[in-house]
Amino acid sequence: MRIAIALLLIALPNLVFAEIYKFVDENGLVTYTNMPRPGVKPQIIIPDITRTSPPTAQPDKKSKASGRIPTPSYFPKVDSQTQGKRDDMRRQLLVEELRSEERNLAASRNELAVNSRRPGTDIGKLTESVRMHEKNIQMLNKELSHLR
Repeated sequence: MRIAIALLLIALPNLVFAEIYKFVDENGLVTYTNMPRPGVKPQIIIPDITRTSPPTAQPDKKSKASGRIPTPSYFPKVDSQTQGKRDDMRRQLLVEELRSEERNLAASRNELAVNSRRPGTDIGKLTESVRMHEKNIQMLNKELSHLR
């Protein structure tokens, strides 16, 4: 019995699938995502290739140099104009989030400075809030630097 359970647990990771959802809005714009939307069933299910053997297609020289694996042939394609719009929107959202985090950091630092001298103030909590906003800003800047 234990052996059967052990074999089942070993085999389970190989049975994992990543769902790719296809949505068409009222304007006919097609969007592919890995995030489900309430009330909508997946239109396409693509296996999670990260748990299987590498693709048989040989990466081109550019792919080898960058360390990227070429997109599988069955994966949905997006034209460069649409992808550019998506990248611009993503950049805009990240910049807005960065500005918000910078405001929150300034407010947290101010709260720490004002309340650090008051008796009974939880300095650790205020300090952690400052650190969290600093880390968020660092991660947002890192993500912005990766955009084309």
